[in-house]
Amino acid sequence: MSTETVKFQAHLQRGGLGLEEMKRLLLAFAELGDVDEVTKRALRENLLGKTSGWMVKDMLYAFRRRFLSDSGLPPADLIALFLKGRVSEVAKNQVLFPYFVVTDPLVERCYRDLVLSRISNPGQLTKEDVRAYLEELSAHHPELAKWSEELRRRWSRGFLTLLRRFGLMERSPGKGLKRLWLLPEPFAFFWFWFWERGGSFWFAAEQTLWELLQVNRQQMEELLVEGRLRGWWSYQRSGCIVEFQPRFSVLWEWLENALG
Repeated sequence: MSTETVKFQAHLQRGGLGLEEMKRLLLAFAELGDVDEVTKRALRENLLGKTSGWMVKDMLYAFRRRFLSDSGLPPADLIALFLKGRVSEVAKNQVLFPYFVVTDPLVERCYRDLVLSRISNPGQLTKEDVRAYLEELSAHHPELAKWSEELRRRWSRGFLTLLRRFGLMERSPGKGLKRLWLLPEPFAFFWFWFWERGGSFWFAAEQTLWELLQVNRQQMEELLVEGRLRGWWSYQRSGCIVEFQPRFSVLWEWLENALG
């Protein structure tokens, strides 16, 4: 039996489902500029509104893992600027969604194999489907084979809860999957970041993040046109010939001037 090198962990069971709590921590981090100070405030001032100290510590662990690690995505201070901008809650959630996925290998694997594989004709997903897939993965991941049946059930429920938090699944007891329709502001947030890092249209366009955000070629074209109409960049395309020039040199400048 061959095993894969990626090691899966039950991060969802350790502060992994707190969406509003992550927003509070991001805003506190932007204000204080130091994760130790954020930790003190969370523990002393009940920033997260939790009665359990262990629950607060789990949320802080999840915050560090998602937003203070090198995920290749914009850092915490820029996310906080977006959260403070004139954008909808849906847009804020869409910006946060990739951080919940790419920093948790098991969530990303299940999202790709159980959700993305069905988006062309969204069907249903049950906790039994997720649990059965965990069983299948355990054949190549000894760490999953050690999980108890109860942990598998809890993680499966947590995965469905995560999808519902981000609007990717019907409310319980519904089982239907829902497609993600990326809004212009989250698209621009990541597009400016990739442009800043790579300096080219194609570097930004070919990022694997767009697959996670369910952006196909047609939708990318529509979002690029929308960004042009909003004055965020100039853009023209004829076949493989592209003319693209941002009106803001870096992501921070766009956040301050377009959303501030």
